[in-house]
Amino acid sequence: RTPRTMFRGVQQLPPGEMLIVEDGRLQRRRYWDWSFPSARGEYASAPPERLADELRDHLAEAVRLRSHAQTPVGAYLSGGLDSSALVALLKQQTGSAPHTFSIRFDDNELDESAYQQRMVDFAGTQHSFVQCGYSDIVARFPETIWRTERPLLRTAPVAMGMLSELVRREGFRVVLSGEGADEVLGGYDIFKEAGIRQFWARQPDSILRPLLLKRLYPYLGLPQQQSLAYLRIFFGRDLDQAAQPCFSHLPRWTTTAMCKEFFSDEFKSRLSADVLAMIEQDLPDAMSSWAPLSRAQYLEMTTLLPDYLLASQGDRMLMANSVAGRFPFLDRRVIEFAATLPPHLKLRALNEKYLLKRAMERHLPADIVKRNKQPYRSPDTTPFFSGPMPDYVMDFLSAAALRRSGYFCYRRVARLIDKIQAGRAIGVKDSMAFVGILSTQLWHHLFVETHYRDMSSRRNKDFIRRRGVVEV
Repeated sequence: RTPRTMFRGVQQLPPGEMLIVEDGRLQRRRYWDWSFPSARGEYASAPPERLADELRDHLAEAVRLRSHAQTPVGAYLSGGLDSSALVALLKQQTGSAPHTFSIRFDDNELDESAYQQRMVDFAGTQHSFVQCGYSDIVARFPETIWRTERPLLRTAPVAMGMLSELVRREGFRVVLSGEGADEVLGGYDIFKEAGIRQFWARQPDSILRPLLLKRLYPYLGLPQQQSLAYLRIFFGRDLDQAAQPCFSHLPRWTTTAMCKEFFSDEFKSRLSADVLAMIEQDLPDAMSSWAPLSRAQYLEMTTLLPDYLLASQGDRMLMANSVAGRFPFLDRRVIEFAATLPPHLKLRALNEKYLLKRAMERHLPADIVKRNKQPYRSPDTTPFFSGPMPDYVMDFLSAAALRRSGYFCYRRVARLIDKIQAGRAIGVKDSMAFVGILSTQLWHHLFVETHYRDMSSRRNKDFIRRRGVVEV
């Protein structure tokens, strides 16, 4: 987590901070932070239709500022509300049909091409797309780890790298992208989940309240009684901590932490940091007075967004092809205006991004505005197990390779692979674990083994220096 990186002696600058170099000294200084009114404070009180107009005006100005460039500006188009809003506003700014770019997946469950085409037809855009299949994920995953310079828990950056290649191939160097809309305007399921858990925490013995979670996660596919037991056990943890600043994210972080069970005993013994305590000590003092949704938004904005969405999945994939991404929803004025909105205008019961939908309903097709949020995902474990296991996967997950790196226990990893091959993998947990193990092994090979072995070579020393690879 920012400012730490995978490399000793190398830090990354946290969001909203500047680095001052003066008289040989380095100093970090915060110049901006996201803040909200207190839960009982004064939110914007204008009628919703007027606030929707203001939101659209702020967003239109953010698009106008980011559409200035010496080269043509295109836009990513997922088929969701956020990217479609940017395409509509970009067309209004330029007066001509923008060029749009999208990803299509061979996996029908993940593919959004029907909604992309709906928006292309509606806006009359010049459209290009890249088709991503299982073989692309497998073939490009090692290169993606080289570009991210860190392990991953998802394969999604692979397809984003393919998309930026398409943008560059089509002659564009700048694209607008919708990152930030969900964080700023209340679009993620985790916000709905946290709201239900807050409601449940008022009556922790209730049988009916946790069933609301099934409306968010119907794909659990469990029998009624088993599903209820799962919901109560997993999401019912820490209900007594509903007033704590990190309450909204505890289930997600618990799932991620389960990946640690695959670490070797020796490596586990070296892990002493309390990550939750580290996060909490960096939170603003005023956060305890904010509404629960505001606290959840702040956590999402300062954890997953900068370290993964904007870095590994965003800028690293864009700049690998010399494409600049611009993010209108992260405009300071848009963020600060959205912070003044009462929570119910962002998340209205289980209707996400309510005010953004109001703001864009006259400018977009109704089926785009009303469709349920579908987060961008790509196939994770399936590509590696849809046929014979790729050679590099077998190599890096072998007993010898796992012993050399020392991070993981071979027996535990082998059991996970057997479980996936037998079709008994349990959703997100096992998927994240597999991708995390494989990407860590690849990272170790690319940045530790290969470079340490070849450091006696002048050519390789230059190679390492050019890429900023330092001792781990």
